[in-house]
Amino acid sequence: MREQTTEKRKGVSLAKGPVGIIGLVLLAGGILGLLFGSTDFTTNAPDGDISGGTWLGIEGNGWTWVGIGGAGLLLLVSAPLHWGAKTMALIVGIAMAAACVIAVVDGNDVFGVAAANTWTMLVFGAAAAALLIVAMLPRVGRRKDTVVEEDRTVATAPNGRFARDGERVDEPVGTTDPAASGTERRV
Repeated sequence: MREQTTEKRKGVSLAKGPVGIIGLVLLAGGILGLLFGSTDFTTNAPDGDISGGTWLGIEGNGWTWVGIGGAGLLLLVSAPLHWGAKTMALIVGIAMAAACVIAVVDGNDVFGVAAANTWTMLVFGAAAAALLIVAMLPRVGRRKDTVVEEDRTVATAPNGRFARDGERVDEPVGTTDPAASGTERRV
């Protein structure tokens, strides 16, 4: 008799690494933007104009840098699990795409809260595109391994009963033992 066991392998996630890297870059950019760019948290919502300082050509006020850093932190925290990385990449990607579209339509900010110039819009758009692509990446190498083990049958008793794994069969089942006092003995 054969015994079959199935071992499932989940495979390797293609999303966890890129989400972690993008999250680390965005977190570092947000922190460095707060340190070397503008830390002005004034707003003129919803339809006013707002401006901020530039760092590496990217314009941002305090809200811009906190948003970028917060997005990076969310991605970095969710990166260890496949489903978490994909879900957060989709959510943050949609939010970055919305911020990019709003900044392009408005001209130089996002609803009068986050300052933005052309380079800021480019960063929002590139991050959104990368995250939405990463959110669609699958696992690779997923498979089921079937292991077949042979049953260790060692002997067959005269009555057809099998002896397994060191079990002794001294006499057939259901017969009388002549050495016993005429009674039927069962094993």
